[in-house]
Amino acid sequence: MTTEYSFIIIDDLELDRFVTRKFLERTYESVIIDSFHDAQHVLNMIHENSVANNPVPAIILLDLQMPLMDGFEFVEEFEKLPAEIKKSYKIIILTVLSSKSDPIDIYRIQTYVSVNSIIQKPLTREKLLSLLVQLRSEI
Repeated sequence: MTTEYSFIIIDDLELDRFVTRKFLERTYESVIIDSFHDAQHVLNMIHENSVANNPVPAIILLDLQMPLMDGFEFVEEFEKLPAEIKKSYKIIILTVLSSKSDPIDIYRIQTYVSVNSIIQKPLTREKLLSLLVQLRSEI
């Protein structure tokens, strides 16, 4: 069985990570899911695994509001990576923020080249399927 998708969940809240993981597991049979509460740890992992050339790009589901390294800081550091590393990842912002409640933060995160999409929590089947159609057209 080949892996259909690979996801990296970065969220400081354990419940949000658990819910997102279970949702992905129930949606896809052949999926790889890693979840982390610390965005810096994921950046370190990306650096360490930079020589691995993954045939399936990893979709990073990134929370914006986290205490140690927030989503903005993560994306800023990610964008400093070499292009050959960045092409193995797609960053999706998974947030409770909306363009009505937090227009400045939503606009700001959209200005980063590495951010592929923004999805408002909670993740639903419709949102996920729409996202995957969008990402397939970009790959």
